[in-house]
Amino acid sequence: MASTKLLIFAAMVALMASSCSAASLLDAVFPTLMAEFYEQVPTQEGYRFNLEEPNGSKREEMGVLLNPGTDKQELVVMGTYSTYDEKTDTESMTMYTADKDGYKARYQIKNRKLAGPTLKTAAG
Repeated sequence: MASTKLLIFAAMVALMASSCSAASLLDAVFPTLMAEFYEQVPTQEGYRFNLEEPNGSKREEMGVLLNPGTDKQELVVMGTYSTYDEKTDTESMTMYTADKDGYKARYQIKNRKLAGPTLKTAAG
């Protein structure tokens, strides 16, 4: 489900990149969030975005407008997001890139619980 949402987001970004500057793209795509949880920094080439929610979920993203004002103009978005499930003590992390060649993602799932042998070693 999250992958589908990111794929849709990447498609929206790609469509808007051809007719929008990076600054107006930020205003059009990102919802208004409470300032204490996020940082949004427009740059000359694009933007940087960081979000850390109280539940431990995080998102870091960077967008760069390549070849601005030319027929080869494209927006490249790179980032990571991670979520934490308290019930299973599991963290998932996804690293992604969205560009003219599409959306590419790699993911990793980690269980935060320590294994039995590790606990025994730590206890002495």
